[in-house]
Amino acid sequence: MIRRIRLAALTACLLFAGLAQAQDSGFAAAHARGELRVGVPYLAPPPAAGAKIRTPHGLDAQMADKLGQRVGLPVRLLQVPAGQAAAALAAGQVDVVLADAADDQPQTVAVQATGYGGRPKALIRSDTSWRKPADVRGRTVCMAEAAAEARGLAESWGAVVRTYRVPSDALVAVREGSCDIGLVDDTVWEPLVRFPEWKKFSSTLAADGVRRQRVWLLPASDSAGRALLAEEMRTWDRAGAWKAMAAKWARDVAFDVYLDQEVADCHG
Repeated sequence: MIRRIRLAALTACLLFAGLAQAQDSGFAAAHARGELRVGVPYLAPPPAAGAKIRTPHGLDAQMADKLGQRVGLPVRLLQVPAGQAAAALAAGQVDVVLADAADDQPQTVAVQATGYGGRPKALIRSDTSWRKPADVRGRTVCMAEAAAEARGLAESWGAVVRTYRVPSDALVAVREGSCDIGLVDDTVWEPLVRFPEWKKFSSTLAADGVRRQRVWLLPASDSAGRALLAEEMRTWDRAGAWKAMAAKWARDVAFDVYLDQEVADCHG
């Protein structure tokens, strides 16, 4: 009897220690749930039945997965615009939110800079003469639906804007000539045009638009989570994580385009 009591007491102590460690490490609710919920500004509609999954716009998904690996939890992405972040965090719908800016967040929301930012950059055929934003007035400019900043920039140029569910759909349209210009983030532009099949689209426009910095938003009360994120962002920066993520995005999207265009040409 005494042995059973001691065993029960030991088990309770270990469970308590495990819960305390999860709380001390930040994102206690996520650990209790067994899932890290990350809010992102936009989620593309799911692909049609039977269609292949394609790479989403930007690095948000990679950032969320990398954070999930750090805290040892699977990740679930939820669409949470920055203006709804405070309510979603307070309600426990998400543990952390990725946003373009921290403007107008209440004191209940903490902001952690990521060190990553970008602005739209054009992909243009090298045999054109378009080099300034003014040159593309009336031209067709394409981007992913999620790229709200790119859409606004192209509209300010007087371009005809078309948006697509995912980046590869927009870039296929550029390669096939139904779009004059594609817009991607400048951080992924260089690794993309290094691929031989993209060299003929390696011309671009003079830099324009505002560079927008990605930030994490989380409850101000989660001091452990704030400390964890701050340290993790320093680690990512030292390890060259942003360059690695951009290169992976470019590689994945180039392969998406290959599957959508080259394979279809061969077998369609």
